[in-house]
Amino acid sequence: MAATGTPVSTARSTGTPAHDSGLCAFWLAGRCFGLDVRWVGEVVALDAMTRVPNARPAIRGLFNLRGEPVVVLDLSEILELGDRDRPSGKVGLVLRMSGLTAVVQVERVESILPPGRGELAARGDGEHRAVVGILDDRAAGGRIVTVLDSELLFERLQALRYLTDADD
Repeated sequence: MAATGTPVSTARSTGTPAHDSGLCAFWLAGRCFGLDVRWVGEVVALDAMTRVPNARPAIRGLFNLRGEPVVVLDLSEILELGDRDRPSGKVGLVLRMSGLTAVVQVERVESILPPGRGELAARGDGEHRAVVGILDDRAAGGRIVTVLDSELLFERLQALRYLTDADD
């Protein structure tokens, strides 16, 4: 948000402020990221994950979520965030997006940031296109949070869902 309290950045397809519904802040590869809280269904402990042989690099394995197998994904691989360490944490964010359910493995969950808290600066020229902007929440005792583009994540998950061997 700018000093006037108006949003600086908007989500690509909806035209709504990127931080109008709150953010789920979490850690991945030593950096604090945030996703729109509307996409995060719950936080789970990833105690037992089944590896999938010959799976694409973005697929970490399968997880039993109350009797339903759910794919566990590497968020840094999906969003092509660069050469980052794979998350070592046993925490997963269950994402529910338009009929698609998946778990992304993270190191830990930081907090849920309510709408309007902190100042959101638009993505800089050097930032990855998966980044909407940088939220500075230090005035409220929080952290600097890299806000991810939930719409781009959904597009990538949809594309991953329908990949075939011919797409490699």
